[in-house]
Amino acid sequence: MRDAVIVSTARTPIGKAYRGAFNATPSPTLGGHAIKHAVERAGIDPAEVDDVVMGAGIQMGTAFQNPARASLLRAGLPVTVAGQSVDRAAGPA
Repeated sequence: MRDAVIVSTARTPIGKAYRGAFNATPSPTLGGHAIKHAVERAGIDPAEVDDVVMGAGIQMGTAFQNPARASLLRAGLPVTVAGQSVDRAAGPA
């Protein structure tokens, strides 16, 4: 059995959705920036990454199908890397 290892994490900037500085930036561009820098911080070769797991509060926009996959490709990771998007909304009050 192989061990799963988290080597680095990063997040995209947040702000006021319709008035923020990043409101016109596509989500895969923001996600790609975070992934690229997480890989750089880990000090590993991008080809060594097996899987990218990315969470989002609301998945919509240009990467509606799978934001993690679109983002990892924007980050320059190889097409052989899998991407998994997790959407977690708040539970009942």
